[in-house]
Amino acid sequence: MGAWRIVTGLENAVATGAARVRLRRLAAACCALAAASPAFAEPAKAQSAAAKPAANAPKQTGKPAPKPDAQAKPAEPQRFDIDEFEVQGADALPQIELEEAIYPYLGPNRGPDDVEKARAALEKAYQAKGLQTVSVSVPPQNVERRVVVLKVAEVKVGRLRVKGAKYFDQEKIKDRAKSLKEGDLPNFDDVTKDVVALNQWPNRRVTPALRAGVKPGTVDVDLNVEDELPFHGSVELNNRRTANTEPLRLNATARYENLWQLGHSLTLNASVAPQKPKESWSVSGSYLYRVPDNEKLSFLFSAVKSEGETISGAAIANSPTTQLGARAVFTLPQYGELFHTINVGGDYKQSRQSVLVEGFNIASPADYVVAAGSYNATLQGEGALTQLNADLTLGVRGLGSDALEFDRKRYNAKQSFVSLKGDLSHTHELPQGFQLFGRGQGQIANQPLVSSEQFGLGGLDSVRGYLESENVGDNGLVGTFELRSPNLATLWAPPQDKAPTAAETDPNSTAKEAPATSGLQELRLFGFVDGGFATLNQPLPEEQSRFYAWSLGAGVNVKAFDYLNGAVLVALPMTTTARSADYTHSRDPRVLFRFWGEF
Repeated sequence: MGAWRIVTGLENAVATGAARVRLRRLAAACCALAAASPAFAEPAKAQSAAAKPAANAPKQTGKPAPKPDAQAKPAEPQRFDIDEFEVQGADALPQIELEEAIYPYLGPNRGPDDVEKARAALEKAYQAKGLQTVSVSVPPQNVERRVVVLKVAEVKVGRLRVKGAKYFDQEKIKDRAKSLKEGDLPNFDDVTKDVVALNQWPNRRVTPALRAGVKPGTVDVDLNVEDELPFHGSVELNNRRTANTEPLRLNATARYENLWQLGHSLTLNASVAPQKPKESWSVSGSYLYRVPDNEKLSFLFSAVKSEGETISGAAIANSPTTQLGARAVFTLPQYGELFHTINVGGDYKQSRQSVLVEGFNIASPADYVVAAGSYNATLQGEGALTQLNADLTLGVRGLGSDALEFDRKRYNAKQSFVSLKGDLSHTHELPQGFQLFGRGQGQIANQPLVSSEQFGLGGLDSVRGYLESENVGDNGLVGTFELRSPNLATLWAPPQDKAPTAAETDPNSTAKEAPATSGLQELRLFGFVDGGFATLNQPLPEEQSRFYAWSLGAGVNVKAFDYLNGAVLVALPMTTTARSADYTHSRDPRVLFRFWGEF
């Protein structure tokens, strides 16, 4: 521990306002956490005088003493000169910052309020640097020396413990909390960064708790962990079919999100048309690698293999595809409730599409490489949630198929294409528990694109009431507006369970749930209007180049027992295009559904 002395001579202070500083080291113990109240001793002569009776005091007689004045004069505030502040125990704050904090309170004719201001200013200087466990106190002292002592207690971490972790290694959590290392003075700006980084991993939440240390003059920190098994899975059945295929689709996903206790994640997915598997099936996998000691950088590797066979008249189309991808994922600094990332990388795509017509096989294979970048953001506001995804794709010339193969797959399509996709959605809480949901999706491209890069118009995530990607284009735009009812599941809650849950009282929640004991947790009705269009670049003569679609409808979303989910809706398509006349007719309602379980 050291002691700083901030000194000014009275004459110099009056004449020039200059100050001189001298440093001397003292061996002193760390002060307690809480600052003591300022106290000042009166000069010794004043104390002595107060102990003696006044010389001219009236003698005691039998006559009554004269009455004092009705209103005694108030005592004048204590005034004194401060030529020097002696700051004891200040090690973490640079000398120049210490001087700047308390120098304004040096000089003649000062009072206790000036000392308190100096104490508060010094403590504030520590807090401004994130040093929240530092306190400054004014010990009892005699100011007749014109020297005021300020004691600084820089309370360091005595013991750091991790509590409650069941599925995550406690030592690794402790190692990642570098700002709370035992024996160090904690900087809470760094503590906040460490806690945010720890909580970026899924399936766990870390909350620090501070208390007075077992060792005097220290603070003990507990990292309280709430975690769950990092293994998750889901199974879904829906009727999201494409043209000329059976309606049902079965999807299954499994993922583990803490491989090797390093936070790495492995995800596997499979999808099939159960009524006729050769019409549509795919398998995919991805691996997320977290860079050690760098919470802002990770790498994502993915692979997809799919195949589909469709029959249209006398033609049988087969489209096996393979895709390999790699991305660097950069987590950007958080601004308030805005969480956002940037992904940069590329994909290798292989298509072996062919069409069999009356015994003749017409092949149109293509291999190509794209460079890709994306920006993803989530903004959580009071009673609102906004999400944005923007993707830029650049075709790389000279890698993969030549210009002739690309032209054969799509007339005038080239390897060096550019496309930009965007997806913006917003959910807003309305009075009485209603919700308003809006979404916009779009794509723009500089030239004709091969089918795997085109914008799909129609489907459950596009314009409902039409088949998945019933119409496609190089450019497109889709908008959705949806009004959702309050959570009707609360009507089925037992009377004793109707007290609002944490989710219901949280103004930021966009999915109010009924008490878990009711079984049914969410039941919302909704009505919607969808609409959009798609266009082709450089269409062939007599080829339709614009496609329009819009629909309206209503449905219901359900959640029960934490694991079961469902959505059923009836959509009424309002337009019919020449390309889709065989599949969808205006004002011909279509029922869509999704049922899935997850853990």
